[in-house]
Amino acid sequence: MDKIKSSQTLDTELCQCIAQDPLAALTAITELRRAIAEREREAVFRALEEHSWREVGEALGVSKQAAFQRFGKEWAVMTMTRLSDSAGKQRIKDRLEG
Repeated sequence: MDKIKSSQTLDTELCQCIAQDPLAALTAITELRRAIAEREREAVFRALEEHSWREVGEALGVSKQAAFQRFGKEWAVMTMTRLSDSAGKQRIKDRLEG
């Protein structure tokens, strides 16, 4: 529930900022969008340590294909860099099959 309160607080603050200074609000929204995108990317990669692309897609509200299209290339490169060739290929295969 704290997450819901936080998003409601953020929404309220953004509404106030828009009413007072719409250009400042646009700057703040742009900065928030960048930060949220980075945290989302981190969460996807961490989730893939234990979950499938299907599960990640469900959490994002999209298909596993859409999730993979958005994050898959970077994740695969990162996975292959961190693990040996055979272990990396197996991890990629395991996550795609889920």
